[in-house]
Amino acid sequence: EIKLKLERIVQENVLTNAYIFYGPEHVGKKEIALRFIAEIIRTNNSDLQAYSKIKENNYPDYLKIEPTYLSKGNIVNQSEIDKENDQKTSPIIRIEQIRNIKNFLGKRSIQSSKKFILIENAHFLNESSSNCLLKTLEEPTNGVFILLTSKLNLLLDTIISRCQTIRFKPYTNLELKHLLNQSK
Repeated sequence: EIKLKLERIVQENVLTNAYIFYGPEHVGKKEIALRFIAEIIRTNNSDLQAYSKIKENNYPDYLKIEPTYLSKGNIVNQSEIDKENDQKTSPIIRIEQIRNIKNFLGKRSIQSSKKFILIENAHFLNESSSNCLLKTLEEPTNGVFILLTSKLNLLLDTIISRCQTIRFKPYTNLELKHLLNQSK
């Protein structure tokens, strides 16, 4: 259902500048977001390798923002933290990361007609980074934002109101059975 909705958005070229993909953890929000971005790129400039470049975080018009930890005086991305390591600080998306989006959008696109910003675990935006993001979302840009979250209620209402929300539902028993059979 969600894939069809996103395909229709691309086919009819009715993109908005911001989306929130929300729902439970591990239901494919990030994977669908990456495929959505790749499909937009493929439709506009026929880059058939866009998906693999984006997945490897190696596409010039794509920026991934993720929560970070303060670990031993260094800022470390959530994806780089050792899962076994007991963190004493909570992950947050820092204002510097959001300011980096403005710099990213301020430069011309290299391979695509738009720039794409994926914000993982957007519910980790702190107050100052939320307000900074809000200002960025208000300004018309050449970018498409996709915020991923499992906790929509932790985002500012004003951010939610500026985004098209797409709800991901938990897998049904039948879908889980199908996925398990596919992985064998």
